[in-house]
Amino acid sequence: MTTTPKSLSPVKRLIISEILIVLILAFSFLAFQLLYAQKPAVEEKTEESALLNVDVFKVAPISFQEILSGFGTVRADREVTLAAQVSGEIIEVHPQLEVGHPVVTGQLVTTPGKSSKQQEGDQLLKIDPRDYDQRVEQAANRIAELQTEIEQLKVQKANVDRQLVQGKLVLNTLSEEYDRLQEAVDRGVGTPSERNKALLEVQRYGDTLIQLESQSDSIPHQIAAAEQRKQTSESEKQRAENDLQRANVVPPFDGVLSEVFVEQGQYVQAGEPLVRLTDLSVVEIPVALSFDDFLQLQQEMEAGHRPAVALAENESAETSWHGYVVRTSPEADTQSRTVQVFVEVSNSADQPPILPGAFVHARIDGRSYKDAILIPRECVVEGSVYIVDEHDIAHRKTLQLGRRFQSMVEVTGGIQSGDRLVLTNLDIVEEGTEVSVQSSTAALEEIGSLRNSVISPSAPDSQ
Repeated sequence: MTTTPKSLSPVKRLIISEILIVLILAFSFLAFQLLYAQKPAVEEKTEESALLNVDVFKVAPISFQEILSGFGTVRADREVTLAAQVSGEIIEVHPQLEVGHPVVTGQLVTTPGKSSKQQEGDQLLKIDPRDYDQRVEQAANRIAELQTEIEQLKVQKANVDRQLVQGKLVLNTLSEEYDRLQEAVDRGVGTPSERNKALLEVQRYGDTLIQLESQSDSIPHQIAAAEQRKQTSESEKQRAENDLQRANVVPPFDGVLSEVFVEQGQYVQAGEPLVRLTDLSVVEIPVALSFDDFLQLQQEMEAGHRPAVALAENESAETSWHGYVVRTSPEADTQSRTVQVFVEVSNSADQPPILPGAFVHARIDGRSYKDAILIPRECVVEGSVYIVDEHDIAHRKTLQLGRRFQSMVEVTGGIQSGDRLVLTNLDIVEEGTEVSVQSSTAALEEIGSLRNSVISPSAPDSQ
């Protein structure tokens, strides 16, 4: 007969569980100690400070010429609207009286080695001249009549003067006869009737001489009056001839018809516009400049220079035309606070023609600078810059600034050639900050990146 083993009591099971837990913990601790003993020793490193990465600008003197910039609308230097100077019907017109047709005026053409000849000009149109022909003829007839009257008065004056001479001789004879008869009466040998008759004859001839002298004196006044009427008629004839000449409308200068207002058969009044003529050989461009730019340019012109001007369709386009500043306005514009300068351009064969009405960008040669220092305006903070020394430490330095050129500015004091100026991270750089230079730029690179060409660097050999 088999016996069944007795189960362990709860107390014994508890004791056995605790012993097993203790053994497991002890074994785990020994395993941790064994692994920890095999761990390599930790090396201590010194903490490194982070460097500030910056870009720098290297200072170097540069010679350059300032370019003054402005805009303007081209206009013809000579343009005129021809108006009718006389009234009448247009009976003839030029066969090509239309916009865009070139016309020439009559002028003396001189060829080397040959005799000069008069070049025939174009007749634009002709106004009916018949009324003015008649006025010329009438004035000529009046002049001829007055000339005949003057000649007659001169002949009459000569005749009267001869009659005066003869009358004076007769009067002397009659006076002698009267004296003789008076003496005879006084001696008692003559009669009073004969004496009285002689006296009446002397008085009659005296009255005749007085009339002749008065007539002789009045004839020069009649001649002078006739001369004045003749001069008036000559003036009227000259005016009629001028009007007759004005009936033929010719161009006052070589140019191109830019507008035509009339046609053949139309009746025009004096003062009515006929055609507009434009001379394209020379054009003018008013360009508005700031007052500072104007003062700079005025100094150049007062020194006898004519600043050169490069012209283009817009700010970024290549130069298409060249001209010169020839004069300046005597006053500034009260609204825009600008002053106009006038650029003259010759439409010669060496460049494409520039037409009136075109809107162009002008680049005017301004003041020249030699060995000047230019820096980017972005590296200036409250009038100071940070200079990076040979140990890459940033130091703050105050500047003396001059003229500005868009994103560049002239420095007149505070830095020198070879200095490196901090361009980036200026919001966190401080005095004594150690930096790491990432890139370096110079003046020529910065000038090349300007939006507009306001600076033209001089050639190396001119520096």
